[in-house]
Amino acid sequence: MLTNAVAPDKLGGLERYVRELSAALVATGVAVTVLTKRVHADDPATETGTDGVRIVRHTVPSKSDPTFALRYPFCVAHGVRSGVRRAVPGTVVHGHYAITSLPVALSRSPYVFTFHAPVHKEVLSERSGSYALPRFAQGTAVRGVRLAERRVVRRARRNIVLSEFMLGQLGELSGSPAPAGTVVPGGIDTDHFCVGAVERDDWSADADPLIVTARRLTLRTGVVELVQAMPEILERKPSARLAIAGDGHQRPVIEREIARSGLGASIRLLGRIDDAELLRWYRAADLTVTPTQHLEGFGLATGESLAVGTPALVTPVGANAELVRDLDPRLVASGCTPSDLATSLLRLVEYPDTLAGLRCRARDHAHPRWAWSTVAATYLDLYRGDLDR
Repeated sequence: MLTNAVAPDKLGGLERYVRELSAALVATGVAVTVLTKRVHADDPATETGTDGVRIVRHTVPSKSDPTFALRYPFCVAHGVRSGVRRAVPGTVVHGHYAITSLPVALSRSPYVFTFHAPVHKEVLSERSGSYALPRFAQGTAVRGVRLAERRVVRRARRNIVLSEFMLGQLGELSGSPAPAGTVVPGGIDTDHFCVGAVERDDWSADADPLIVTARRLTLRTGVVELVQAMPEILERKPSARLAIAGDGHQRPVIEREIARSGLGASIRLLGRIDDAELLRWYRAADLTVTPTQHLEGFGLATGESLAVGTPALVTPVGANAELVRDLDPRLVASGCTPSDLATSLLRLVEYPDTLAGLRCRARDHAHPRWAWSTVAATYLDLYRGDLDR
């Protein structure tokens, strides 16, 4: 597996996906090594986790280094090529991040690639909290990343996407109106994210409804718009509470919006929480919300919520609708604005019987089709087919 970072070094959707897919493959008897960068200085160069996944980390320059932009690509290329050269014959090379996969694409070695998202569309908005590019360099950076992504998908023996929406994005990037891509839905740990006892703390005990969202706090993910929807929701449901799990560079903006609107008693910022705490909040929620404003390759939080039996309201953006429309089309909001979110959410929570019916059906909608055992079996079939070619 070739990736930029892996969980738990970094806790994001892609990082969790690579780790959990790798663990699911190990559970079938496959040996898996993840080649990735060292996120923290004290991370070991090589280790094998309790899940049996072997991690090999290469060193990259610090983002505070003035020469970061120049040195980073060469450090990644060296680390990836060294790791791939040590692989035993017959190893499947599976890329998950374009910049990390580019050295293999340039070497013309065979590989498969999972196209999670068009990184060139996210490089400025998603990464602005970790490093800032001067305005004159932004266009060049976007074009460079897009060129790298196009090279990687064009050279891949097989491209895999997590949704029909991402199949369209793949076609846009590759320049093909009918791209050769295989849809394999994202995986969820449905053993962990499962139906169980509801536990609420003092703050959420009397919430009606309790709304939960688990998102990176970036412009794309729409948390600001969800916060802005709360005054309209509270007009009709004064006991409503919103719990926000996650962190990111938009947190100060969200904190200011909460203070400006006087929503401190109704909204709680949980920050980054572990999976055990996240599970508790999913189970406690009456409804979760995925308020994406731009791009959504799969919708991990939506799938996790459904797996524990909690209905999930989503915006009609990216792959969001693909996850819920067969469960109930009312789970797709009418739009992405704060007013759209408020109206669509109230339409659901004001009819308790509707929510109760969705809660009874949500788990079966998510499991077993998104379970890692199902997803891993699909990947194994694809790997075998590619090795036989």
